[in-house]
Amino acid sequence: MSQSNHLIEKKKSLLFDLFNLYENYSYSLDSAFEIFLEAESIQKEITQLDMELSDVEKEHFTETYREVWEAIVQKHREMMALINVENTLLKNQMTQVNKKDQVIHSYIDKNQSMFIDRQA
Repeated sequence: MSQSNHLIEKKKSLLFDLFNLYENYSYSLDSAFEIFLEAESIQKEITQLDMELSDVEKEHFTETYREVWEAIVQKHREMMALINVENTLLKNQMTQVNKKDQVIHSYIDKNQSMFIDRQA
């Protein structure tokens, strides 16, 4: 097996590792975070392999495994959508908490001045 074929087989293996990683996504933030971390290291390895392959080999590989790449991208988008929804919910909750804090502080400030007046 030539060096080029070995690199292509290694890249294929990494691609399917990445695909399986995204397929095992459990639709939770913790799962998404773990997958993003693992996917990043796999993508770095793929990038290293791409530096050793010719442009023709990379193009042929991409065309051969286009559907796998598209499935990975789709799962990645789903995970990002979940993160964006959770981020929006968290921001809304923080806004509500801040409003409650403002009401409480306003009430306490008014009551403190009343207590001071009563003591005088």
